[in-house]
Formats: sequence, C-alpha cells, structure tokens
Amino acid sequence: MSYSSSCRDPLRPVLILTAAVLLAGTCLAQGTFVSFEGPHAGAASGSGTFPSVINRLGNIALVTIDDSGTRRAYVRQHRNGAYLHIQPPNALDTYISGLNSHGQVSGSFFNTSFQTVGYVRNVDGSYVILNPPGSTGPTTVVGINEAGQVAGNAYINGTATPFFWDPTNPDNYVTFSVPGGTSPSARAINASGQIAGIYTDTATSQPFGFLRNADGTFSTFSVAGTFNLQAYAMNKWGTIACNAFVEIESSSDLFLRYSGGGQRGVVGTSHGGFIPAAINDNGIVVGTDFGGDTLYGNAFSVDKSLTLTLIPVPFSAQGTTANALNNAGQIVGTYIDDNGAGHAWVYVP
Repeated sequence: MSYSSSCRDPLRPVLILTAAVLLAGTCLAQGTFVSFEGPHAGAASGSGTFPSVINRLGNIALVTIDDSGTRRAYVRQHRNGAYLHIQPPNALDTYISGLNSHGQVSGSFFNTSFQTVGYVRNVDGSYVILNPPGSTGPTTVVGINEAGQVAGNAYINGTATPFFWDPTNPDNYVTFSVPGGTSPSARAINASGQIAGIYTDTATSQPFGFLRNADGTFSTFSVAGTFNLQAYAMNKWGTIACNAFVEIESSSDLFLRYSGGGQRGVVGTSHGGFIPAAINDNGIVVGTDFGGDTLYGNAFSVDKSLTLTLIPVPFSAQGTTANALNNAGQIVGTYIDDNGAGHAWVYVP
C-alpha cells in the first residue's frame, strides 16, 4: 500500500454563522458555511440536529432529537429551506440513511410493535416497509441508490444477513453470505448495485472487507499489518472508504480500497483514529478525526491526492463532524455546543 503525506490545519472556532474564506493551503477551496436547526431539535446534551446525507441537488436528509429523546427524520430542501417530515406508519423513532436525487428516502424506524424495520419513502409520499421473510430481529437499511435499490441488514433465523432489494421486484429480497466468513454486514450501496461491507474471516477471526457485485460475485480484502478493519462508504466506481487499526499504533488509519483491488492509505497524526463517513464520485472523503484535540472530534476532508485537512467549521464548538458530501463538493456535518447539543452545518464551495 502507498501512503501520502497529510496537511492538518487547526480548527478556528469563531462566533459567526457564515464564513467566507478557508485557511490558505487547506484542501478545501473558498466557500461558505451555514448553520441550521431542524424541527423539534432539542437543546440538551445529546439532542439536536444531525444530518446524514446530501444529494446532488443539495437536499439534506437529517434526524432531529428532542429533549425527550424522540428521533424524527426530515429532508431539508435546498431551494427554500423547507422541511419534509419523513414519518413511516406506526413509527415511534425514525432514522434516515439514504436520499437519492429523485427524492426517494431510505432508513429504518422503531414501530409501535417495538420492532425495528426498514422503509423506503417514494416521491408520491407512499411508504414501502422492508422486512425480509424469516426476519427474527432488527432490520436496518444502509442506503439507497439512484435506481431506488436498497442495501440493508436483517437477522434471519437468528443469523446476521445482508440483503439487496430492488423496487422492480419488491417481493424478492436477495440475501447473501460471504464465502469464508461469518457475521456479514452491509455498509453501503452504489449506483451500480454493488454492496460494500465487512464480515468476520473464519481463518483469522478478524473483520475483513467485502465487495459484492451486482451479478452476485464477491471480492474480499484486508490490509496487511492491521486489525479491526471497518468499511464505511463507497462511490459509484466501487472505491471503498475504510479504516483499520495498525498493530504498532493505538489509533485507526484511513485507507481507500479500489474496485480493482488496489489500496492506498492516508497518513494522519490522530491519537484516536479517523472515521470516514462518505466518499463522492470524485474521490473526496469526509469524516471525523477523534484525535483528542476536542471532546467530540474534528471534521476532516481528504482530497484526490490523499491530502488530509481538518475542516475549519466556523462555529464555537466542543467538536465537529463531517457526515456526508455530494459530487459538487457540498459537505454537511454537526458541531457540538457547550451544552453537548448538536447543530447542523453545510459547506457550499
């Protein structure tokens, strides 16, 4: 694996709601930051607004948590800032994991029967409830692509089982296991219907990564000299953003695994570890560095040359996260105030 050097710029918390220019020499261009609050967002510790996806139109999927702990899902419209409430039938708590450019939304919710099941909200406002036959535990959805295809995870007969669902054949859940492994977990789906995730390798008892192609074929991977590999996100080219702990270090390193099997690592100086959250089709990665500089971590970006930069989110905060980005380079994340509540931010180049 080849590594590149990194650049790290300090966070500059200032009490303004928009910022004009980022630090010279960072891996982000000049742009603007805007802070916003979703409906019913609380102000207590653990409450607030938590964006999870931004689509190519700039619409943002998010969850708010009120001071009683109730989770509600919304889509914030880029055009006018209006909020669309995502509320599957009989939902108590709602999570949101995917938003495509057509306006279809995917996620999971906890219902009045005390079950966790998946859903897709269609553009006409109708809901499809996702729960594979034989499921004996929670069903979670990890994402939706432009074709409305979904990847998720279920427990079928007590066994962790990833699944693929296609709206053209809605009664057919394609479930799968990973050859040579146990406990598979889907983590991302891309435009081609490829699914990335992790599993436990039978020979080593360590988490390895997998890429399932649309035709059902697999490739698996690990990183030499590391352990506890985790896969988090994938772009349309099949590039997977991962992290793993290096045996001689106490923190996790970030690396990219390409569809052809190549790997490249990103050198960082974190004392806690880099957790990638999203990768766009241009190869830009965003996520959170839990390096100990703040209580809640620092948002970062990695450019196409694998240069890593902390994102100078210009709001007074105990920490920041970067949670998603689109191909236009718009980024969304959360900053944590002195009370421990989360507030959403969006960066527009």
